[in-house]
Amino acid sequence: MTSLRERLVGRIRADGPLTFAQYMEAALFDAEAGFYARGPGIGQGGHFATAAMAHPAFAAAVVAEAAATWEDLGRPAGFRVTEAGPGTGGLARRVADGLAALAVPCELVLVERSAGLAARQREALAGLPARWVQHPGELAPAPGFLYANEVLDALPVRLLEWPDEVLVDADPDGRLVEARAPADPALQRLLLDSLPEPRPGGRYALRPSLDPLVQALAGSVAAGRLLLIDYGGTGAEVHDGRRPPVRTYIGGQPGGDPLQAPGTQDMTADVDFGQLARAAEAAGVSTELLAPQPDWLAGHGFGVGPAEGRTEEDWALAGLLDERLPFVVWRGRR
Repeated sequence: MTSLRERLVGRIRADGPLTFAQYMEAALFDAEAGFYARGPGIGQGGHFATAAMAHPAFAAAVVAEAAATWEDLGRPAGFRVTEAGPGTGGLARRVADGLAALAVPCELVLVERSAGLAARQREALAGLPARWVQHPGELAPAPGFLYANEVLDALPVRLLEWPDEVLVDADPDGRLVEARAPADPALQRLLLDSLPEPRPGGRYALRPSLDPLVQALAGSVAAGRLLLIDYGGTGAEVHDGRRPPVRTYIGGQPGGDPLQAPGTQDMTADVDFGQLARAAEAAGVSTELLAPQPDWLAGHGFGVGPAEGRTEEDWALAGLLDERLPFVVWRGRR
């Protein structure tokens, strides 16, 4: 059986260099050997752990947002709560249990493209009525609340080294290497919308696929709210060069070169919430909130006192409230 790298090299030999987005798509989602398709270790001791499972406060805040949306809509029948990219299913379980405790009737839907992760989610949600789809475009519009935590950062990115585009090629020995080509003007424009004066030779990760995904997410909500949480910022906060445009992780620690051993390491890039807000507005969703994650949690009443006497749970919450975290919360309403 050929490795993912060998198959990518064969594809390049046949069709020419790949965009970095095509490479990242394969490295993360290849049906046989992609990082996510294999159901990577998530949580304590795994490749990465998300804030959603670090402390119950995170799920409680999501539950409060969903319940408030149900109330604001007049307690509609057929209210749907959707999680995009549910990971292990742990957050969905906490949200479902929390809404049940508040007597909020809803249909629970999970959007998951990885068969390996969907299997883990079914175990976590055993005994609860839920259904799965692979893409939000499969959902008919319904009144509801849709949320996603650390999903957008895994969307494949096109990579610029201004003003050119960085491609993925193969050398005569079968190693994956970088190549350069003139960037498409539309791709350049996507960066210029967020950063009017890019640095010559500066590296920038861009997501043309973000706009259609936001449109599909918004299209599944006839009336209600969307809550999207990820690491990133707006405009220059993402593209100022302080953080590498593409980062890799293995076992919770920084990984190697992105072209090294595709499929064996996570690969992420910061999310431009300015682009997200523009895409949402074009899809008929107005921005209600754009704030750091600590501010969002504090707004739901979560906080910790002095360090003396804190329990382990208190310290976990303090970690989520750390103002140095680069996590951003965006909430929109249709």
